Amino acid sequence: IGMDFGSFKTSVTASNGYRETFPTAVGWPKDHVARAMLGRDVIFGEEILQERLALNVVRPFAKGALKYVAGCEVGVGEDQLEEHREAARLLVAHAVQMMSPPPGVPVYGVIGAPSRASIENKQVLMDAVRGTLDAVVIVAEPFSVAYSMNRLKETLVVDIGAGTTDICPMYGTYPKEEDQITIPIGGDSVDEEFFMRLKTEYPDAQLSLNMARGIKEKYGFVHDVNEEAVVLLPVDGRPTQFDVTEPLKAACRALVDPIVKGLRDVIARFDPEFQRPLLQNILLGGGGSRLNGLDQLVEESLEPFGGGSVTKVDDCVFAGAVGALKLAQGMPRQYWEQLCERCDPAKVA
Repeated sequence: IGMDFGSFKTSVTASNGYRETFPTAVGWPKDHVARAMLGRDVIFGEEILQERLALNVVRPFAKGALKYVAGCEVGVGEDQLEEHREAARLLVAHAVQMMSPPPGVPVYGVIGAPSRASIENKQVLMDAVRGTLDAVVIVAEPFSVAYSMNRLKETLVVDIGAGTTDICPMYGTYPKEEDQITIPIGGDSVDEEFFMRLKTEYPDAQLSLNMARGIKEKYGFVHDVNEEAVVLLPVDGRPTQFDVTEPLKAACRALVDPIVKGLRDVIARFDPEFQRPLLQNILLGGGGSRLNGLDQLVEESLEPFGGGSVTKVDDCVFAGAVGALKLAQGMPRQYWEQLCERCDPAKVA
């Protein structure tokens, strides 16, 4: 199994041909009435959005929590920590169940983690798979994206997730930790910025953060080429038309400067003879790469530094999971068996 355990969406694929993507969230019924209505103790997938008023919803990795930063840094208190860890465990079990593994067959997995995730953060992922996977290997998320596309040499991967953005250079071997960076911004920060700009510009409009996210996912762009985003939002319950083009563009563009600065910081660590080939082969992945015009705007922002060439991954939803699965399938069976013998029941590598 290959899994891209994103802050907002999880994608998983398996050697038997199954693949799925679903929200990285768990919903528990708020009370016995909700439990009776739903008929289950735990809710997963898109149904969480439909039934969220009846649920206590937990996104265990929101804003990079647990995967990259400590929970307390994003408002997860000690009293909530175990709930978030339990949500992560349930999500892994749900993902594996969706792959329909045959009974009694060992299940091995490769899971992506942010480039600069600490040992403690990786241990959270280890705990999440315990009892579900027989053995696991944890790799840098942008590495699995590059692996899926055979871009393992002279490539700079920018993986824009919901909680974090990873920048990882590929130069023919597994990248060293000190060569990679993780920026604590992503789709979540764009959603919040867009939401605040809308509330400021149109104070009478009624909307939620989920509504702002939906608008961004449908219309999100960063360039200046005749884009227009006009949406209906309620005002005192009456649908009203609003032009959200400028606040949307401004919010989405907030990603560009940190990405360009991160690219410069990573490039500066290499000998000058290797800098130009890397800049000429920048690969954008992750959900954030879908923003219209982001590749062109990053290219334009690199012109003062000699320019660069930026392309997007073919499939931003499954690229990380496919790369993780490809890596898992390429490992000799005896390697997995040795991991099973050494771990109880899972081992990080």
